[in-house]
Amino acid sequence: MGKLFRSRRRGTSLDQVGVVIDAEGVLALALRRSDGQRPQLLSVFAGNVAELAGWVAAHSLQGAPTALVLEHGSYGIHQLERPEVPAEELRAALRWKLKDLLEYSPAEAVIDFFETPPARQKRIEPVQVVAARRTLLKTRLAELGAAGLELVRIDIPEFALRNLVSRALAASETTAVLYLQAQRGMLAICRDDRFYMARALDHGLRSLGQGGSSGEDGGLSTWSDIDDRIALEVQRTMDYYDSHFGHAPVKRLLLPGTHPGLDRLAGYAATALGIAAERAGAAQLCSAADALDSDDERLPLAIGGALGID
Repeated sequence: MGKLFRSRRRGTSLDQVGVVIDAEGVLALALRRSDGQRPQLLSVFAGNVAELAGWVAAHSLQGAPTALVLEHGSYGIHQLERPEVPAEELRAALRWKLKDLLEYSPAEAVIDFFETPPARQKRIEPVQVVAARRTLLKTRLAELGAAGLELVRIDIPEFALRNLVSRALAASETTAVLYLQAQRGMLAICRDDRFYMARALDHGLRSLGQGGSSGEDGGLSTWSDIDDRIALEVQRTMDYYDSHFGHAPVKRLLLPGTHPGLDRLAGYAATALGIAAERAGAAQLCSAADALDSDDERLPLAIGGALGID
C-alpha cells in the first residue's frame, strides 16, 4: 500500500492501539505482540471521544502507536486501469482518474492504492484506489492526538479482517472472513498477508436474530432461510474467487464476533459449503482476553487495525 496506510511508527511504547470511530462513538483497545505468540489484549474502551483521554492516561498509553480503521461509508474503493506513467507520477494520475467517481473534488481526497494478486487469465491488472475525505482524516487525527495517542496508520476494514487471519491466527490456508455488523456485512478472502477480494452483504447481525418467526409478507421466516441466504452469498463469492484467481481454494470460513447467531451460522455454513467454519471472539483472537471480551461488533476491526502496525 502507499503512504496513507503504511505504518510510520515512532513511539517507544510496547503496546499498540486499534481504534474505530463512528456514529456510535469510539471503540479502542490496547494489545501487546510478542514473536511466536498470540497478541495479548490488555484493555478495551467503548465511549465517546471526550472520554478517550481518560482511558489513555489510566493505562499509560500516551504516545502509543495507534491504527485507525475507517468506518463504513467514510471511504471508497475504486477499481481503475493502471495509467501508463512513471512510478513517481502514478498517485497524481490516479487522483485525476477519480474526478468522475467521487462526490467531492479529488483535491479534497486523501488517496492510496494497492494491487490484488494476479488473475488466472494473463492481462493487465487494475489498481484498487482507496479515497477518503481529507477533512475527516484531519478531524480523526486531531481527536486521537488530543487523547494522547499517536496515529501511525489509517486502515480500511478489508485489511483489518485480513490481519485477523494472518497475524492473530497465523493461518496459512486461504480463508474467507465473514464479518457482520448490525445491518450489513462484508466477506473478504485472503491468504497469509495477501488480500484477494471483498464484497458487501445486505445481511447483518439483526437478520441473524430475526429468524424463528412466521412471516406473512413473504419475508424471511426461519433461521434456516437466513443462514441459507448468507451461505449462498459465501458460495457465490468463493466461486468467483476460484474462476477469477485460480489460486488455492478457500479452506476455512472465519466469523469474527460474539453474537450467539454466529455459532449457528458457522455450523450451517460448514455443512452447506463443505469447509471448516468457526466463530472467533476476542478470546480466540488474543490471549488474556476472556475477561475483556466484548459484544461490541467493532472489536474485530479494532484488533485487526492494531495488528497492522509493524
